[in-house]
Amino acid sequence: MMRIKDIKAMVMGMAGYSRVVFDRLYDIRECTGELVLPEQIRDWAGERFGDPAGVEKQRIIKITNLVTLEGTVFNELRGKRPMMRSEGKRLNDIIDEHRTGCAFCCPGEKTPADVFGRLSGAGAVTAANVAKYDRWHALIIPDEHNPLCFDPGRVADYFALAGRWFRRVLKQAGPEGHGEPQYPFLMWNCLWPAGSSVVHGHLQATVTGGMHYPRVEHLRRAAQGYRERYGAGYFADLYTAHEAAGLTVQTEGAQIFASLTPLKERETWVVLPGAGGLDGLPRLGGAVGRVLECFKTHGTTGFNVAVYLPPPEPVSEDWSDFPLLARVVDRGDALGRTADFGGMELYAASVVAADPFRWAEELRECPVC
Repeated sequence: MMRIKDIKAMVMGMAGYSRVVFDRLYDIRECTGELVLPEQIRDWAGERFGDPAGVEKQRIIKITNLVTLEGTVFNELRGKRPMMRSEGKRLNDIIDEHRTGCAFCCPGEKTPADVFGRLSGAGAVTAANVAKYDRWHALIIPDEHNPLCFDPGRVADYFALAGRWFRRVLKQAGPEGHGEPQYPFLMWNCLWPAGSSVVHGHLQATVTGGMHYPRVEHLRRAAQGYRERYGAGYFADLYTAHEAAGLTVQTEGAQIFASLTPLKERETWVVLPGAGGLDGLPRLGGAVGRVLECFKTHGTTGFNVAVYLPPPEPVSEDWSDFPLLARVVDRGDALGRTADFGGMELYAASVVAADPFRWAEELRECPVC
């Protein structure tokens, strides 16, 4: 079975357009990290990490996306490090305890509304975020309190409601925005490792003015530069590279792949090729829901979802190559006490233990995907 440690040999064996694309997109480097284990800890190292020889000579893979300059360092030993975990109560018990006094369980009475009111959908309602980080900032609040109780159909409904909210904001912002371009963004932080301060499940939708958020705009500019340099679509070639590597999942209507440069563990991209409008949100939501169901079957209780949406109205910059896409990342055990983001992730490159090739296999084996 293919593993990330074999990637350089795999690429060397490629031919045709797949090899051309790989060479355009990725810089792949390998090294061996060496150390000396004192006799006093050799047994401990063997119990914790396996063969002590594999600890003394560690295989490290560094992959850099040459277009976006996203990069990941892989070392499977990182996933075997001792991790602290909160002991005592089970996660479901903690979630149930938070039902008492939960404002999101009574959103009509205990959460703010947007200036134009609330929108209701199948199993969810909107609210204005009480502590905004943009002019338009809403919550999509499911009726279900448990943040891990959902299925692909419910996620599609949440995304559909977000689409309705975006349209309502664009209608409101038109006469108030003085002609300023408006850019929508949708995200979902599930439980504490993912940055959520409220247990009750909720998505967040924003519309920002003037230009898109910097990381989305950076990706657009990178894709535009790729088009200008190579005469090819960046997102199409990105999928081609992952397909050639065996990292894609066959599914109707969406392109799903385990990223070669994941931001953190098991990052998965979901792309609707040729679709950039709000009408595609329910379909994207269904596909994202299937990925999240697979996350849950592998023990994930914290995750982030980010949806990159091109502006729905005409703007001066070129978004013609930019599809509707979501990035989904595993943030691990909600009861864990070890943060997965540190100085490397913030200021250098992501350090990841999960093998994207193993994760792609698991996605393909997952019944809902």
